[in-house]
Amino acid sequence: MFKKTCLALALVGAAAAAHAGPTLINEGFDNVNTLPGWLISNQGTPATPDYPAWFQGNVAAFNAHSGAPTSYIGSNYGAVDVGGTLSSWLISPVFSTAENLEVSFWARGEGVPGFVDQLAYGLIDAAGAFASFAPQASITVAGEWTRYSFQLAGQGLGSSARFAIQYFGDANSANVVGVDDVVVNVPEPSTWALAGVSLLGLMAARRRRAQR
Repeated sequence: MFKKTCLALALVGAAAAAHAGPTLINEGFDNVNTLPGWLISNQGTPATPDYPAWFQGNVAAFNAHSGAPTSYIGSNYGAVDVGGTLSSWLISPVFSTAENLEVSFWARGEGVPGFVDQLAYGLIDAAGAFASFAPQASITVAGEWTRYSFQLAGQGLGSSARFAIQYFGDANSANVVGVDDVVVNVPEPSTWALAGVSLLGLMAARRRRAQR
């Protein structure tokens, strides 16, 4: 049921602008050791017990998108043994999905040639069950900070969810990723209307192509 509900999500893209509105989550990862309500889990195989799935940003790799140079959260190939498969999860606190929402974050890699760093992102249920994950996109991060976002139609009174990011892939081919400035807010009505118009335009174009 949760995955069916998430089909209402509309991917907006990396270049979408931020919009004012009530903010439910605004996390800049100043201190990764104190993230109230966040869940971090290493589901990779074989996992490295003494190595964190996600950790405080390291300037040896790159600086944060905003704030102090180390104020981002990072993950790398060391979460699993050599030859292992990465599955490092970063999951937000629970938030209400009763109203229309915009979810956004910034991400990047180190940009070292020959390595591929991949993230999947989307929603997960309030209990944080991995089986409920409804991915919106899988991306390969580059060597520059890039903003990603999507919009969610309101699901009605009492509904809730979490935002989840999974760092995945072959550990031998991976290097390091960073995530910064995760924001969940209620967009202005005009912003939502514009997104709706864009979606209707895409649907109309698809119908025209189908009729040819």
